[in-house]
Amino acid sequence: MAQETRDPRQKTLDEISAARRAAMLRFAIQQQEAKHHAVALDMYRQLIEGYPGTEEENEARERMLDLACVFGSEKQSHRMLSLYNTLESLYAPTSTESTADAGRARVKQILDGIHEQDRREAEAQARLEAIREGAVPLSESEPVTMPSRGKEPARQPRSRATRRQEGPEVA
Repeated sequence: MAQETRDPRQKTLDEISAARRAAMLRFAIQQQEAKHHAVALDMYRQLIEGYPGTEEENEARERMLDLACVFGSEKQSHRMLSLYNTLESLYAPTSTESTADAGRARVKQILDGIHEQDRREAEAQARLEAIREGAVPLSESEPVTMPSRGKEPARQPRSRATRRQEGPEVA
């Protein structure tokens, strides 16, 4: 019967590490329940980075994903996306070159989207200016749609004519 002999010092260090991981996870869960999401996320991140392959790392990852879903349901998409980016960077390949390239590609994609939106807005603004100046007759231009501001139907414009402009009253 082969017994595994372990150094008592190593056994103690392992027990301390397990207790530390459990305490960190417990603290993070308490902070999450108290709606101190930033502190909880920081603790989860530390668990993922410092203790890969442990039960606490798996629990921290699952709780971070749950928080991302909570942020999405609370219409906090910026926090949700930031959290997904954090998780993506934590689980990205260990090669710094490929991680940096992935980050650069993501930034380029975001900037391209912003530039495309700016270009479309500038074109729409130019069309509106041309219509206002009379350079393009309204019938020839593309229909310009404005976002609806409410569910009320548009009101008919009131006549600006007053009684004095309509003519003298006949008595």
